Amino acid sequence: MAVDRALWWSVWWPWAVVWVVTALALLVALGAVVAAWRGRARYAPAPGVPGVPIYLDEKAVMDLYQVGGYGDAMTKEVVDRVGTTRDGKIALKGVDVGVEGARQSGREVVKTYIENSEPIAVVGVLLGALESAHGVVHVDLRDRTVRGDVALERALGDGARTARLRRIDAYVSVRGEFRETGRHDGTRVFQAPYGDPDDPAEGPQVVVECQSAGLRPDVVPEGVFSARCLGRVQAWKAGSGEMVIRPIAVFL
Repeated sequence: MAVDRALWWSVWWPWAVVWVVTALALLVALGAVVAAWRGRARYAPAPGVPGVPIYLDEKAVMDLYQVGGYGDAMTKEVVDRVGTTRDGKIALKGVDVGVEGARQSGREVVKTYIENSEPIAVVGVLLGALESAHGVVHVDLRDRTVRGDVALERALGDGARTARLRRIDAYVSVRGEFRETGRHDGTRVFQAPYGDPDDPAEGPQVVVECQSAGLRPDVVPEGVFSARCLGRVQAWKAGSGEMVIRPIAVFL
């Protein structure tokens, strides 16, 4: 028996070594993947859950679909949210196509969803599409932080060590302490300071100009209020220290 055992080991020990090395390599690779995932999750923003929308520019949403490069992502978000009927059609009133047909009829699907859904649902689709496509950078004016993993890397380019809001060429979700500062020509202007100054009008400001038609006046708070603006950087006015953002949606 000892001879048989020795003979078996002399034949199979090289394979045993290979198996052990392979198992260790797999464990190391798995550990590296988990570490990378945890690192990215640490610095990536948590999935955004929209608050109460106070502004929505529906035309800007469709512009994002048509020329922003997010058409497929937005169509998928709508299909995922509405689901399908028993016969495989998209469960969206006014649209008679299946899941595969939605790819060819994406504009109709998204447009119909926007027209027949509450603003909070539209904002959810918009955020979901941008997040899934790594197309939005998250900015918190209060603590002056910028997050966005892949989106931030794309916007700033490789090797960038600092992030200036005016240099971010991407959609931004800006959280800040806003207040209304003016009304004119069918628009209402809101501003938020960088940082957390005692006087909110002190220092550089983010300026958001909303079309009155897209605002929900019944839910716009008075005074200073915390809100998030989803839009795109439009201009930096060095003389007045104002960063102008074209808003697509604003929500509490």
